[in-house]
Amino acid sequence: WNYLGMMITESRVCPQKTQLIVDIQTLNDVQKLVGDLQWIRTFCGITNEELELLHALLMGGSSPTEP
Repeated sequence: WNYLGMMITESRVCPQKTQLIVDIQTLNDVQKLVGDLQWIRTFCGITNEELELLHALLMGGSSPTEP
């Protein structure tokens, strides 16, 4: 069964979502990617410093559909 984004079986617990969308066209795509990375970063050891470049892409955008 699934609980808080985790898939739980009798023998293991693993993240439910394992595929990242990396075809970035708009600000909204960047927001989705950063959200997905924030969600999995504790499992694979991604640091805040490594995400800093993506956070910079989020600054200054006013419309989620702008390129």
